[in-house]
Amino acid sequence: MNENWVCAVSVATVWTDPDAPRLVDLPALQQPVQLEKWFGQLMFEERLALSEENRIQTQILYGEPVIVEEIVEDWAKVIVSGQPSSKDSRGYPGWVPLVQLSQRTASLTRVHVRVTAPKTWLNNETGERFLPVSFNTVFPCSRCHGDQFRVWTPHGWKLVRSRDVKQVEEFESGRPLAKGKKFLGLPYVWGGMSGWGFDCSGFVHQLWKSCGVLLPRDAADQAEVGLPVSCNQATWQKGDLLFFKDRQDGPVTHVAMYAGGGQMLHAPSTGKAVEQIKIAGSAYNPKLSGVRRVSDLIYEMKSSVAET
Repeated sequence: MNENWVCAVSVATVWTDPDAPRLVDLPALQQPVQLEKWFGQLMFEERLALSEENRIQTQILYGEPVIVEEIVEDWAKVIVSGQPSSKDSRGYPGWVPLVQLSQRTASLTRVHVRVTAPKTWLNNETGERFLPVSFNTVFPCSRCHGDQFRVWTPHGWKLVRSRDVKQVEEFESGRPLAKGKKFLGLPYVWGGMSGWGFDCSGFVHQLWKSCGVLLPRDAADQAEVGLPVSCNQATWQKGDLLFFKDRQDGPVTHVAMYAGGGQMLHAPSTGKAVEQIKIAGSAYNPKLSGVRRVSDLIYEMKSSVAET
């Protein structure tokens, strides 16, 4: 079909196939989605099964575009074009409940704002709360309305508090570490891409995306971008990506960001939360397999724009 659609819920989960969700996952399939209820009722073993049984691929934020390749009953086979992946040259593939997508026409406004708070609310123009949205959700914006911005959404014009958003520039000056520390203590969620929970590579992807740099979605793909850096910690800079393998001859299984002072910031694993820890003496130290510098991509992109 290759039609352009957008996510029409706060956060939609992209499943491996329509048979992947279990009965306990029903709140994640609804419109509106019930994220707190879903996460609140998942036991540790059920959370772990999201990865161990390959049930979830990724997530998409409200208004994020997807390509719909096929519709099978109540499900849409999609490509998430804003999440680069080696699985498909067009973006990240998977399945989303059709009820969580919309074909709402895009606004013509060229100004956009990005949610900078971990989570915030969209309000109706009459003042009532309408929908909670996540960090890094982007909206076309028309004008400031008191202490709120008027933004275009899959459900028409809404309002968002101006203190919770920032106008999107071609290149953001903010750094991912400062933004990442807002999420210390946030529970890990396999496939997570939002202020309700991240996995390791989703955390890195969203933090750098919020700074104007689009990285691949998965850790193994992220390990191929940027510039290689020595594994000697003395050469590292804040924001460098640290990659880990369970076996040195195996695939990359984890990614973190260097926070300086011998520490790293990361979303660790199921049952744990976003944390900043000392690398030396940790279980991750012997598993370090590579370091990449993404910050140089910003300077390369800026130079490219300046030359055109």
